[in-house]
Amino acid sequence: MKKIFLVFLSLIFLLCTLFITGLAQDYPARDINGVVSWGAGGGTDIVSRLSIPAASEYLGKTIIMTNMPGGSASIAHQYVFDRPADGYTILFSSEIPSIYQVLGISDLTYNEFEQICLFCNVASIIIVRKDSPYNTLDDLINDAKERPGKVTFSLAGVGGLPYVANLLLNKIYDGVEFAIVNYAGGDNEIIPAIMGEQLDVGVVATGTAVQHIQGGDFKGLAIVSNRRISAMPDVPALGELEPQAQGLLEITGTFFGAHIKKGTPENVKEKLTEAFQRGYQDPRMQEFLENSGYIPLGLSGNEAKDWIKKWQSQTAWLIYDAGDAKESPEKFGIERPVD
Repeated sequence: MKKIFLVFLSLIFLLCTLFITGLAQDYPARDINGVVSWGAGGGTDIVSRLSIPAASEYLGKTIIMTNMPGGSASIAHQYVFDRPADGYTILFSSEIPSIYQVLGISDLTYNEFEQICLFCNVASIIIVRKDSPYNTLDDLINDAKERPGKVTFSLAGVGGLPYVANLLLNKIYDGVEFAIVNYAGGDNEIIPAIMGEQLDVGVVATGTAVQHIQGGDFKGLAIVSNRRISAMPDVPALGELEPQAQGLLEITGTFFGAHIKKGTPENVKEKLTEAFQRGYQDPRMQEFLENSGYIPLGLSGNEAKDWIKKWQSQTAWLIYDAGDAKESPEKFGIERPVD
């Protein structure tokens, strides 16, 4: 009797496996949900939606996009994690989930997801008013050292672009001390604060600054990266100005990508990877990245995972060393980067 029962269980398991495999082979059999972890009109939203037309065409189904902002992207992150690992719910998000544990926001990270495509990296840029006395980064640094705590410098929350840029400047230029002003609204508040002479120095995403730099509203002192941006060719890269800091600047800024829950069938993952590589290569996407000062990546699978891991290592330890982390990166197996 026991033997018959075991045979029966084996048959049930085999039938279930064949059924699931059949569903995966037919993928996609219905429309797909795309969940954007930030609000409409931001970098994550714009880049993600640019990938959709070509990806949908390849898949033969509509990808229905929904914005689900809140909780530093953790609401969308948790929502997608709670859905089945079947490829019918895709997370479109940015860099912040990589440091959730260190910041005490969530236990989830990108370790629970597969990277379908990292579309691009977005560096930050140090900007000042067009009539500012600072014409170079050296001008700024020298004045900040001569008048410690007097030059106002933007911040937009722990882990954001201005925050990380400030930590990097403090690490590269020993003795520099700014008067930090926090702008919770990020770029949308920093830009008018500089224009209104309420702020001496701002750090924003290159995509935000491009039109203002090209239009002559601001001067760009440095791209916080190792490379210049083609849309702003006259603005030097920080790694170019300070070659000894290039290791720190190898992977910084923010990034945007598409992710699915770990455990999704391999052939579904492969199909989605191909779909979003087509979305990444779409001329409309490439034109936007070029004109907006974004750095193209187009990474999937292990390459994307390694890139995120390097970003996580550098940023998590910068935050911890500054005393702003809730937990040590070491607790979560995040290795300290080699200087």
